[in-house]
Amino acid sequence: MTALKQLDLRNNQLKGEIPATISFLRNLNHLALGTNKFTGTIPLNLGRWQPLRLIGSSQLLVELATPKIYGSVKKCLFGKLPTARNHIFSLEWLNLAKNNFHGEFPSVIQKCENLATLDLEGNRYDSIIPSWLGVKNPWLRIIQLRSNMFYGNIPRKLSQLAYLQLLDLADNNLTGSIPTEFANLKSMRQQNMKQSIIFQYQYFGQIDVNWKGHYYEVFQRTVSLITEMDLSSNFLTGEIPTERSNLHSLKFINLSWNHLSGSIPKDIGDLKFLESLDFSWNQLTGTIPSSIANLMSLSSLNLSSNHLSGEIPKGNQLQTLDDPSIYVNNSGLCGFPLSIACPSDSSSVPSFDEKGYHKDLGELWLHYWVAAGFIFGIWLWLGVLGFCKPWRIAIFDCVDKM
Repeated sequence: MTALKQLDLRNNQLKGEIPATISFLRNLNHLALGTNKFTGTIPLNLGRWQPLRLIGSSQLLVELATPKIYGSVKKCLFGKLPTARNHIFSLEWLNLAKNNFHGEFPSVIQKCENLATLDLEGNRYDSIIPSWLGVKNPWLRIIQLRSNMFYGNIPRKLSQLAYLQLLDLADNNLTGSIPTEFANLKSMRQQNMKQSIIFQYQYFGQIDVNWKGHYYEVFQRTVSLITEMDLSSNFLTGEIPTERSNLHSLKFINLSWNHLSGSIPKDIGDLKFLESLDFSWNQLTGTIPSSIANLMSLSSLNLSSNHLSGEIPKGNQLQTLDDPSIYVNNSGLCGFPLSIACPSDSSSVPSFDEKGYHKDLGELWLHYWVAAGFIFGIWLWLGVLGFCKPWRIAIFDCVDKM
């Protein structure tokens, strides 16, 4: 079939190796082989005649039910990507998730200047994330590298990716601090930024995105609705950059399971479109900023297992997040929805009036006098009814007339 241009064999039970003769298809420019049971390596001469626009996911996921059972993953493809050749330089969508690819970060990717989606999730890559990724691939829109063994610092040059809207580096061995340069990510600063230039072809590619702890199958036409940064389950240290509040279009932030310290940025409430925020299992201190109550779209929040203190802010969307587990393992927190009540003014020292009397004590005595006056009035009224017959008759006669 020498005239074949698109080949989509996804979601079958195909097994064995990907035949090397597939490279003889001179006109092939779209290839999708995901969700099968292929084994072996990727043919070295794949797409040698025609520049491939897309390599579909070669993930070997056994679908047992709907939704997919991601614990049942059969990792079969292995080895390394083919070395740099001109025939793959036009790649726009590369999805090789959930296989056994290993070694260094694929250097061939820096030759793919048109690459918009890169998904290497769930492999065994053991290297640093190269800084050239933010320079050589300027059209990158999705970077999903979670569940590998990448180590070292997060490259600061990723901030140069003007169209980046999904950055998932979770579950690796990354160290160092969160780059402050991430505040310059244009696509995360501007809501509804036009990026249609990236996806001009008609193929409906798809990736699996971890969103609020669940996997969802996302198609290229709907991926623009997702703006996410997931750096969880690493070894990151330092403070959360205050510049993070400039990323106004972010909808999902997950920095959990790291070693971050310092306080939560006071301007966190500026992220108006934020739907999910997870800072749990870190070493954050200080109070929860009151501006967090301004997050009107927030539907998922987790600040547990830190060293936060003070009263939990109230109002707006926070009143609907009434699960105490959101704030547990913070010994200094108090207030709703925890069962720990806050003092009337825990932040102030005892105050006295001009005569030297304790103000709080004076207010307490005032309450006592009001209660005593109420009790005295009740007994006086009952005494009149019980011991003064003319008054009792007059009162009951008045009530009867009414």
